[in-house]
Amino acid sequence: MAGKSREFPIYAPMSGQVVSLAEVPDKTFSDKTMGDGVAIIPAEGQLYSPVSGYVAAVAEAKHAIGFQTESGLNILVHVGLEAHDITRETTVVHVKDGQRVQAGDLVAEYNLDAFKEKEINTITPVVLINEKDDNTEIIPNVGQVLAGAGEIFKVVEIVAQDEQEPEEQPQEHEEKPEVQEEEASNSLLDLFDSYGADYFKDPKNLIKLGVMFVVTVGVLVTIFVLLGMYLNGGK
Repeated sequence: MAGKSREFPIYAPMSGQVVSLAEVPDKTFSDKTMGDGVAIIPAEGQLYSPVSGYVAAVAEAKHAIGFQTESGLNILVHVGLEAHDITRETTVVHVKDGQRVQAGDLVAEYNLDAFKEKEINTITPVVLINEKDDNTEIIPNVGQVLAGAGEIFKVVEIVAQDEQEPEEQPQEHEEKPEVQEEEASNSLLDLFDSYGADYFKDPKNLIKLGVMFVVTVGVLVTIFVLLGMYLNGGK
């Protein structure tokens, strides 16, 4: 099926080094079970919204935050691996479920020093959540990145075109002139015929016609009488 594509940029939620999901030591992410994306080795603990849309969900332990774009894409940011206890105690979240956000808005602050003290891996997967009949793919952009500004990957969405739409749309546009032509084909005679039929249905109009008929006959009689008198006088 023919189609066209649309691209949606996903911005870095944290500053640091963008790497492939294959480098995440957790098969849930490295095998892309949850979806495709990239991971960030964060240099700072501030987390910013990677998209414009709204906050879909904040995990109770504050270690993961989901976002949904205006176009309906679902992005998950999972800070660290097995960091539930640390994030629950040390993270400051500035948003709540359902809150509107713009790309680059500060969403949460994580204490990366607490991660290091507990020897917890800070690597942060950022993935596009898989959905049924998903016609999307990503184009990663690995390397150093600044939070809220750098683009970590693009989501390329294939938009299927309805094969009937190109045929239906011209038909809709063609039908309107046909209707106009049909209306324009009503001749003046048709209009007069319609008007005449309605005219004779009105009793008042019939009376008027009767009076006009009588007057016309009277005028003709007068003319004939005057003409006869003139002819007789002429003899």
